[in-house]
Amino acid sequence: MGAGTLAAAISGLATSLGALPFLFVRTLPRRTYDGILGLGAGLMLAAATLGLIAEAVSGVNADGVFHPGRLALIILGFAVGVGLAAAMDRLIPHQHAGGHHQHLGHEPGHDVHDRVPSPSARRAYSMVGALSVHRIPEGLAIGAGFAAARTSHLGIVLAIAVGVQNACEGIVMAAPLRQGGVSAWRGFAIVGLTGLVIPVAAIIGETLAGAALATMPFVLALAGGTLIYVTSNEIIPESHSHGNEGTASAGLVAGFLLTMVLEAVLR
Repeated sequence: MGAGTLAAAISGLATSLGALPFLFVRTLPRRTYDGILGLGAGLMLAAATLGLIAEAVSGVNADGVFHPGRLALIILGFAVGVGLAAAMDRLIPHQHAGGHHQHLGHEPGHDVHDRVPSPSARRAYSMVGALSVHRIPEGLAIGAGFAAARTSHLGIVLAIAVGVQNACEGIVMAAPLRQGGVSAWRGFAIVGLTGLVIPVAAIIGETLAGAALATMPFVLALAGGTLIYVTSNEIIPESHSHGNEGTASAGLVAGFLLTMVLEAVLR
């Protein structure tokens, strides 16, 4: 198992940390969840912009020579990444922040389980499956970050950022399973197994980026574009839709600053 796959596997296992509290309780305070979600958003935004995109564009003016072909490849990769994320968002049914007209809505409440208006276990399983598929771009990003020696620090930063976000998603998936009548330990096991999507996608991302050095800017930009879209379309609206905007924003700033420090230390 390569370093990228191992880091992605650990990041995926972080999902279990989010499900862990539901072995003992049924709900968590909404403010706590939104703050953690904001932290994950800040980590992912900074990893995408300061890490993936910055690394992709670093060679456009290499040795004082402008390379328009590399820039075009980066723009294309970014556009493809955003397009893929947008297509997944529209084609895969899942629950979203309140007020998002493209998805199933809900009345915002104070506890995490309020995301699911029906206690049906089938509905809960459907949401778990949808969130699992949405993790594919995260795994691709981690794999791309580890693809080359000079970018391996990006993989570490991304694994940390995605790990925090996965812990949040573990909360989102475990709560409706408990409400749907699934036992605490069975729900914990199901949520933990969904983390396997990330290392599998990481292997694909590392293979694509490492296949040829010329493809590296494209894959890095693609991964950055998907993370930026998912963060802005999914995570930030969700964290700001329950009256805890200040807490969520503070978490976002803290996450961004933390990634800046990691980038400076690990580079």
